[in-house]
Amino acid sequence: MMRDKGDMPVVNSPMKAAALITPLVLLVLLVMSLIFFKERMLYIDAPHMLFRIINDGRFHIEEHRYGSFISQLFPWIGIRLHIPLMGLMILYSAGFYIFYLSVALLLVYKFRNYGLAILLGLYFTLFVSDTYYWPNNEVHQGIAWLTFTFGVNYFAAERRWPFPVRLVLFFGSFFLSIWTHPLVMLAAVYLWFFYVADRKLFSSTRVQMVLFSVILIVLAGVKFYQGMQHGYDSSKIEVLTGFDIHRLRSIFSSPQFRFFKDGISGRYLLFSVLFITGLISLLANKRYLLFAWTILFATGYVALICVTYWDFTLRSFMESEYMPLVIICCAPFVYYVIPMMRPKLCVAAIAVVYFIRIAFIVVAAGPFSNRVAMMERINEKMKQKQLTKVIITSPFPPIIDSVLISKWGAPVESMFLSKLRGETPQRTFIFLDSQEMMSFHTAARDTLLGAWEKRAAVNINPAYCSIDTSVQYSVLTYRMLME
Repeated sequence: MMRDKGDMPVVNSPMKAAALITPLVLLVLLVMSLIFFKERMLYIDAPHMLFRIINDGRFHIEEHRYGSFISQLFPWIGIRLHIPLMGLMILYSAGFYIFYLSVALLLVYKFRNYGLAILLGLYFTLFVSDTYYWPNNEVHQGIAWLTFTFGVNYFAAERRWPFPVRLVLFFGSFFLSIWTHPLVMLAAVYLWFFYVADRKLFSSTRVQMVLFSVILIVLAGVKFYQGMQHGYDSSKIEVLTGFDIHRLRSIFSSPQFRFFKDGISGRYLLFSVLFITGLISLLANKRYLLFAWTILFATGYVALICVTYWDFTLRSFMESEYMPLVIICCAPFVYYVIPMMRPKLCVAAIAVVYFIRIAFIVVAAGPFSNRVAMMERINEKMKQKQLTKVIITSPFPPIIDSVLISKWGAPVESMFLSKLRGETPQRTFIFLDSQEMMSFHTAARDTLLGAWEKRAAVNINPAYCSIDTSVQYSVLTYRMLME
């Protein structure tokens, strides 16, 4: 890697020119989050989380993912300013990219860490299409925190901050990044030792670098252990730790690997191009250790995802899980290919990459617009039949899963959509099969059947949500409702 007389990478013109595009790309994605706010905010987790923030009046940090507070901060403040529901939804949708854009601006204009800025831009584009409309996976906030963490620690080292201050900063910032999502630890460990390959990293002595490295490994280990103990993360880790090692031979025939293989040769082809180009550059520069390190982490990461999600291939979810792979696979391209390019060629190439990927994101809006339209049709039928609360029970026609993609968020999605249509009280519907009817159905008139909960009407914020407490839920099949 090229170096100047100090410890930081050379601020060469191609690197800087490419980095300047990142804030522009994130600004475009921010504007798109305003345009597609319904598609993003009426899809499972986002409305579910917003509903809980509205009605419980506090942040909802799940699985100790503390860094996710940053995206919840925007609607939380909006509630206290009495912003209407549509405003809250728009603010929440945009808030994710306000944060990501802020990190990019700091990397480019304050920390002047252009490589990290480029990695951040590639992260939010190369493996993204459907997942743009499912913004609530905390891995994205974790990766943004991670690039900020590397940037601020690099900045502190360059400015020769006192070592005790840097030690506290290192621990606190990496803790926040890694605790925001378990997958961040893999990107953090890879990128740290990628940088450590250059002994001048962070203007630190060898003893200090060993101490930093130990802290990072311990943080990752503790996070892994904590994730094993309970909740959602433990269920995923149990799949990994309980996996039969002899089954590794069949990974290449798993549905998940086929999803990945087909993706990197088609929809995500640009990812493959940058990855292979970066590997070739490492070999050309005789960086054999970094080449092996990158191959090891890339193959290990894909194997980890295949084991954990063997036959689950919902694109809006799986893209999020693969996105940290961009940090691992594109670092060689950013640090060993871009510095060798001519500035104009570099800007043109990166701009083309971003343009193509944004086009994929725009095209991916179709199915999410269709599911909003389907919910509107259900709402209209409920209005025609003077129904305010409906349980749609089995049998479910194929159109339910094919259009709605996932239906567990319907109670809150339908309430928010009804509110946007100006209805008071709001209409709400939920999908329950025969077994769920036996355990979840209620005859109470003042209870909302929500996603994973029964919520009394008195625990619903009347400024934003209300249900009809004069009637029970009507139980209908989808065909009966829509005929």
